Amino acid sequence: MSHYSEQHYPPNKEFDRFYYNLFFKKGNIILDIGCSTGNFVIQDPDNITGIDIDKDGIEIAKKRGLKVIHQDNPEILNIEDNKFENIHCRHVLEHVTNPPKFLKEIYRVLKNNGKLVLLTDKYTINFWDDYTHIRPYSLRSLKQLAFDSGFRKFKVSSFPIKGVFGIGFLVKYNLISSKFTRKIYNFHGKFFKQNGIILEAFK
Repeated sequence: MSHYSEQHYPPNKEFDRFYYNLFFKKGNIILDIGCSTGNFVIQDPDNITGIDIDKDGIEIAKKRGLKVIHQDNPEILNIEDNKFENIHCRHVLEHVTNPPKFLKEIYRVLKNNGKLVLLTDKYTINFWDDYTHIRPYSLRSLKQLAFDSGFRKFKVSSFPIKGVFGIGFLVKYNLISSKFTRKIYNFHGKFFKQNGIILEAFK
């Protein structure tokens, strides 16, 4: 077993259900790049396809009955042009050796007007605790990367990777909407130090 499949992403649905509802709706056709054990894919398994280089994570996801594919090279997507309406990519960019090539591949397989939601890491003192990390990002560097990869309609903002205290509970029991939750996260990202960055881009 790998660290990512056994410890980092053990089968769990709670946070991914919350995270999925922040950015997508049921029925959206999505490619999940870096799907690991399938915690995001399982939110809507009929409409989400996952890919990952981690064979152990893929095997776990397959045992869960999910539509996932093992891929050897994360920077070359074996997918036809303009294939997916939506692409989700969380905690992958900081691992790739050629970020422009990777983002250009994502741009290629997105349909026209398709949406990309990409979450990556800023620099923190804990960033290098993961030996597979290659580089952290800043708001400016991620904007430049998105532009150089072909995107012209995009927004980059700080994102609280560990969440905002109490919000998950409120969402779980339908006490606040996903739209209002996004506003809270955007506010929190602007005024408090965060360890994540989110890119929302349209082709």
